Amino acid sequence: MKQKEQKNGMNPSQEQLPAVEMRVNRLGTGDGHCLAHLSVTLGGVFAVRGLRLTEGKNGPFLNFPSYKNGNGYQDICFPVSAQLRQQMTDAAVTAYRQVLDRHQAEADAQSQAEPEEPEPASGIGMQM
Repeated sequence: MKQKEQKNGMNPSQEQLPAVEMRVNRLGTGDGHCLAHLSVTLGGVFAVRGLRLTEGKNGPFLNFPSYKNGNGYQDICFPVSAQLRQQMTDAAVTAYRQVLDRHQAEADAQSQAEPEEPEPASGIGMQM
């Protein structure tokens, strides 16, 4: 059986995946399933904003920008291959964990810093 070839003459398993640069724009508020809002640059030449990393029943899931139509939601853009979807999801989870680790390290450093105690007021100045 002949494998399906794409216009470039390569079958989907031979196609090289673009470099994925994922950036966390903000973390979720914690009141729902959204973990983070992200943007991605593919191959250094195409950027997509409005991605959301959510907690699904089978682990983290990457949602792509969509709009509501009469039948529910329709994705505006999405990965065509399962390999690219997995690569993008992995990059999103990695970026999310790095941001969490950085926030935790900052919180730890701030809690370890001892607050300076104010000096007792001297008798200089106005008193009432």
